[in-house]
Amino acid sequence: MLPSTNALSYQTLVQEFKASPPGKLYCLHGTKAVFRLSLYAASHALLNGVPIALVDGTNRFDAYYIAEFARQVTAQRIVSQNVPPEQLLKNIFVSRAFTCYQMEAAITERLPAFLKRSHTSVAIIFGLLDTFYDDQAPLFEVQASLQRILQSLRERKKEHVSVLLASHDTKLASAERNALFPTLTKAMDRVFSVKDDNDGRRVIVQPEIPGTSQHTRKLATANSQRKEVHSGKNRSDIYHGHPAGNGKLDKISTRSTQGGSGRVR
Repeated sequence: MLPSTNALSYQTLVQEFKASPPGKLYCLHGTKAVFRLSLYAASHALLNGVPIALVDGTNRFDAYYIAEFARQVTAQRIVSQNVPPEQLLKNIFVSRAFTCYQMEAAITERLPAFLKRSHTSVAIIFGLLDTFYDDQAPLFEVQASLQRILQSLRERKKEHVSVLLASHDTKLASAERNALFPTLTKAMDRVFSVKDDNDGRRVIVQPEIPGTSQHTRKLATANSQRKEVHSGKNRSDIYHGHPAGNGKLDKISTRSTQGGSGRVR
């Protein structure tokens, strides 16, 4: 469903993200609502005919949400003409990454090439660090990989591409890997924490100074009990894409909103 609460605050965020000048690095972090809110922002861009590139490292892309957005804006007459779901879905291209190496390749190699080829100026990244939390990848490798990714994102900003990151808060046993997230947020222009209120029905979006939030300070020093990391392998009920995770940016099949499996072509 469309976000129905705290709409003014989130509408302000959406307007700010898409406002001139282009070329912004924004991060949403907190509850799982970050993915729904990011898709809400993406849907508004798609509604205006802006193509979207989405890199998914946590298997949270939901084609049904975008289709439902199209149906609601038509039913509520938010726009002057009908908006078929296919009209929005044909302009979103998704790449899925299952390892930190695939994530780096998708962001630093395939994404820049795709953006130039398709003249796309908006990119969304789900769970950029999720695969970096895997202990099988050496810490020094993921630290170096993150620096290369951040450099690539800075270059996209110079090319007037706006990037929105969505991250579900996760605490790890490793203080060193916990420090990856504060490193990421320090490179952002704006950071927003997202949480649900006490009854779980309202979404609260709170602006933060990059790298200085209470959450990032805790992640930098914590050595607490590991929580489950939400990866594509654990959330196959959300979206079924290419099992190989080849890092390509693929067009979404409109059949995914018509009772199909949601598989990208």
